[in-house]
Amino acid sequence: MTLKVRAAEAADLDFLAAMLAEAAFWRPSEPRESVDEVLRRPELAHYVAGWPRPGDRGLIAEYETDVPVGAAWLRFFPEADPGYGFVDAAVPELSMGVVPSARGQGVGRRLLKGLIDASRSAGLPGISLSVETDNYARRLYEQAGFRPVGLEEGGAVTMQLSFW
Repeated sequence: MTLKVRAAEAADLDFLAAMLAEAAFWRPSEPRESVDEVLRRPELAHYVAGWPRPGDRGLIAEYETDVPVGAAWLRFFPEADPGYGFVDAAVPELSMGVVPSARGQGVGRRLLKGLIDASRSAGLPGISLSVETDNYARRLYEQAGFRPVGLEEGGAVTMQLSFW
């Protein structure tokens, strides 16, 4: 099947929230929280609350069926309300999730490349993210040029891709 990538819109909020839950609870062997439970957690909900805010940009991946299988989005956070991967208020933070049945098929790679290209073209200084050290997506981020810039409590690493 052919993978299509399109810009995320306001109507994609529910899917972004579902992908936020996938990203937060990516380990198949561990308990998962529902999307509603995730959205009740302020430290997670702020990744999608009020989508889209000024400066937000995102991509949705779909196969020919127009059923979304993945999303990646960028959001700016203020220093007073940082995300897990916060490095600076001028650097947006990446969130990305792919439905389990579509993982390992290049969906995340395609979404990531699209956001990197768009961010570089827009003149942004870079992109940051947070990823747990044992998450298989970490390798994807490293291959794209993200470098560790800090460790978080609980075993996650903050990574940044700088364009300048």
